[in-house]
Amino acid sequence: MSTNKPVDMDEVHAVVGHAVASLLKSGQPAGAEEILAFLRQQEARSVNGQRDIYSHALRVVMAIVR
Repeated sequence: MSTNKPVDMDEVHAVVGHAVASLLKSGQPAGAEEILAFLRQQEARSVNGQRDIYSHALRVVMAIVR
């Protein structure tokens, strides 16, 4: 269920930063595909507003990669 609240870009930047930091901390590469996979995994685990943030972050990263 979506909250229909606009997504705060600071929150999007935070989850992308968290994805990169988590990947690097675990010794994994932090390329575009790894970041997208991490965000998808977190999106699947999230609920409501948090899921919206991950969905938006996925769209932002995919737009940059293109």
